[in-house]
Amino acid sequence: MHLERSFTGLGSCKYGLLRSSCALLPVARRALGVRASSNSLQGKTYLVTGSTDGIGQHTALNLARAGGNVIIHGRSSQRVDASRQRIEKAAAGGWVKAYTYDLSSMASVRDFAAAVRHDVQTLNVLLNNAGVFEQRMSKTVDGFEMTWSVNVMAPFLFTSLLLDSIQDRIVNVSSISAGSSVDFSNLQQEKGFSSHGSYALSKIAMMAFTAKLAKRLQKQGGPTVNCLDPGTVNTKMLEAGWGMCGMPVSAANGETFLATDPCVKATTGEYFNGNRVVSMRGEARKTKVQDRLWTILEQQTGAVWPQQS
Repeated sequence: MHLERSFTGLGSCKYGLLRSSCALLPVARRALGVRASSNSLQGKTYLVTGSTDGIGQHTALNLARAGGNVIIHGRSSQRVDASRQRIEKAAAGGWVKAYTYDLSSMASVRDFAAAVRHDVQTLNVLLNNAGVFEQRMSKTVDGFEMTWSVNVMAPFLFTSLLLDSIQDRIVNVSSISAGSSVDFSNLQQEKGFSSHGSYALSKIAMMAFTAKLAKRLQKQGGPTVNCLDPGTVNTKMLEAGWGMCGMPVSAANGETFLATDPCVKATTGEYFNGNRVVSMRGEARKTKVQDRLWTILEQQTGAVWPQQS
């Protein structure tokens, strides 16, 4: 499967988003809007799923260093605790909360959301960063294919459960490796498991979910919703699927950009690559595909969304 690097050129963002007043912040531009001051995100709360290593931990560190309150998450209590300690040391005034839940279980997703709602009144930004690349076919405790469950079902359900708490933005992670179509007859790898195929399917599904949710929330005055390719980054996932052929994790600032930059504050329903808007893949923009996928995910997860007005 072809991969290419993401570039961090900021000047070509669609709709002139990085012009006018944003062009007056060169220091912030170089650091993706989070290091212009030590407390530029003070008082804001960010939840990053899958933040015990890789891009998720790097993003959480960026947010904490800029003064934000950060909620981190992982499925290993030992790794969650180690990540919490590291991020707390880097924090510039904000607090850090840590949770251990397995996103392959929908019951665990519900417990995670309930715990966050109990502990935190308001979220400014939710970053659905957690994801897996499975090299072999496996099923979850709920009977679903693992990649589909963690990469698509979990963020769909988790977002629905926290939606009333999210004030500003939702950031979903897709990939340049997304497929061009959604094969509804193969959502659970019924035709035979393919590690790259299941991953590609999950990532176009996240594009379609993003586009559909953005349209719903625009009508209701809710937070913005965007997705991105975080880049070809040397993470454990890249090593498992393609080998270490990317850039260092320390250069992967796309999630931080979408979560914090004022230039994309009002942008919604878009797919970003290299901090600029690019076209979503294939069928992701098709309303029929979005609607069918949404219905299936509601049935699979039991998610209940606010009724559209």
